[in-house]
Amino acid sequence: MADNDVIKKNKYRRKKAMLKRIHKKTGVAFGVVIVLLMLLGIKVFAINYTHGEEYSKAVLDHQSYTSTTLPYRRGQILTSDGTVLAYSEKVYNLILDVKMMTSDEKYIEPTLSALVQYFDLKRNDLNEIVNKNPNSQYQKLVKELKAEEIEEFKNLMADSTNGANIKGVWFEDSYLRLYPFSTLASDVVGFASAANGGELGIESQYNDELTGTNGTIYNYVDEGLDVSETQKAAVDGNNVVLTLDYNVQAIIEKCIKDYNAEKPSKNTAVVVMNPNNGEVLGMASYPTFNLNNPRDLTGVYSQEDIQKMSDEEYTASLYSLWKNFCVSESYEPGSTFKPITVASALESGVAKDGDTYECTGSVTIGPDRIRCHISTTRGSHGLLTIEEGLMQSCNPYMINLAVKMGTSQFLQYQSLFGYGRVTGIDLPGETTGITYKEDNYQVIDAACNSFGQNINVNMIQMISAYCSLINDGKYYQPHVVKRIETDNGEVVKEYGATLIRQTITTSTSKYLRRYLKSTVESGLAKKAGVTGYSIAGKTGTAQKQPRADKRWIISFIGHAPADNPKFAIYVLIDEPNGTNGVEAGSNDVLNLSHDILEKLLPYMNVFKDATDEPEDTSESPVESAVDGIPSGSPTGGGNNTAGNN
Repeated sequence: MADNDVIKKNKYRRKKAMLKRIHKKTGVAFGVVIVLLMLLGIKVFAINYTHGEEYSKAVLDHQSYTSTTLPYRRGQILTSDGTVLAYSEKVYNLILDVKMMTSDEKYIEPTLSALVQYFDLKRNDLNEIVNKNPNSQYQKLVKELKAEEIEEFKNLMADSTNGANIKGVWFEDSYLRLYPFSTLASDVVGFASAANGGELGIESQYNDELTGTNGTIYNYVDEGLDVSETQKAAVDGNNVVLTLDYNVQAIIEKCIKDYNAEKPSKNTAVVVMNPNNGEVLGMASYPTFNLNNPRDLTGVYSQEDIQKMSDEEYTASLYSLWKNFCVSESYEPGSTFKPITVASALESGVAKDGDTYECTGSVTIGPDRIRCHISTTRGSHGLLTIEEGLMQSCNPYMINLAVKMGTSQFLQYQSLFGYGRVTGIDLPGETTGITYKEDNYQVIDAACNSFGQNINVNMIQMISAYCSLINDGKYYQPHVVKRIETDNGEVVKEYGATLIRQTITTSTSKYLRRYLKSTVESGLAKKAGVTGYSIAGKTGTAQKQPRADKRWIISFIGHAPADNPKFAIYVLIDEPNGTNGVEAGSNDVLNLSHDILEKLLPYMNVFKDATDEPEDTSESPVESAVDGIPSGSPTGGGNNTAGNN
């Protein structure tokens, strides 16, 4: 009996052990299946996420379907105060489905007749399209129709009686890029085309932000002959909000236009900047162009001249017109560079406030004699303080400072102020300008550079450097975009002040503000002053290469208020009317600067803080010349130099 019990117990144990092994194996197998299903699910999700649209289309390819593109709307470009400078208006393209229209004879005549009647199409042209493309389902007949232009035809098609046999006609959504102010800020905004996207200015620089993604509608018939629709919505482009202030831009463009209506120049350009963060508040140049018709040259050339142009000449003229002078053109700055020389000398310790120097009318550097502009009228300035040297724009004083600094140190300060490299402004086509390399920088070169000759700059370099002179030495990267927004106003990205480096100390900046204020109050820049306002700045007159041609660039760079600047301004006239072949004074640019400042100051909330009327001055003299400046300079050298005031 006992043996039987033992046998039974052993059988039970073996059976129990076997069941445990079975359960364990079953659990493992179940777990493996669960893991495999999870991995499969993840794989399906990944495939659907990365290739879902591709595979969906592959499925649709096995069915009968048509697809329609849903175009995105390009983002707007706006000023900082919300004025729209560029937007996309919804328009419609008239499409003919020839295959559908000819599927029944009764559709052909009423459809073609309606097209001729409502859209001014020619019957012969339509017949030719139908005959040449009998199986086409997409023939674009008219582009960029507005909603009101298609309304009557759509009503006709919806009429079950009169429009019952009009078949194969539909309207494709599209967008037309428009610029409501035509020429306003044309250099900055640029333009875009349907084929190429952004082609100039902000339209080009921020093309990726402004560009959206097209959507698609698939209409297909499945195996059960049911019509279904699958739609992927379009994603509109983002909006770009500029730092430009609409009223600042309008003021400077109006003044530029008025000046050139009386005295047409080769170029007239103005930049207004916030010196405390690098924001460009206004940027404009003359001549300008119509953004809605950018390839039209009739505003600049006569029809006769245009007809004489070869294709290459026409293209070259367009690119010349489209060039943003403020960032893409380099030139010799003249005496607007002198504040840089003075600041460098003070900062390096070779000069201090109150230092004096006696101007004798000229300076000899080796074999070369460099004259002061005053030598053509009164011989010399005599004894001057460093402040008076800037006020009277004395060339020998600046040369004295450059020589004391030495070539290596002066070149280092030029680099510190950003010359010889791009500023990084967010606009296309910025030029670097031209500066010397240290290994070929001679004393005579430093002497000429000290008063803004034989160094090439661009306008944005000049005003960015100038802003650091007056804002306690902070060099901010200039920029024209404030933020990026979605079409519903959500901020995607903001562009604040970007401090690049410190150029000078606060004490040196304080001296420069005082010197520049004196230059407008009592120096050669008086005519730029506006009654009751504290304004500071410096003039410049530069003779272009080749010197013998007697062509000039005159300019004024300044700021207001003088002691606590809210804005800086740079005004430049390239080859002002009436100065070819004669010496050019700076009165034209001072008058233009005065007109702009007179309108800008109250708008910018700059309050009056002075009572004296700025004294009028006679025609500002031209600073003249160097006898025998050697060739080989960055700008080609020459035997005479332009004086600057």
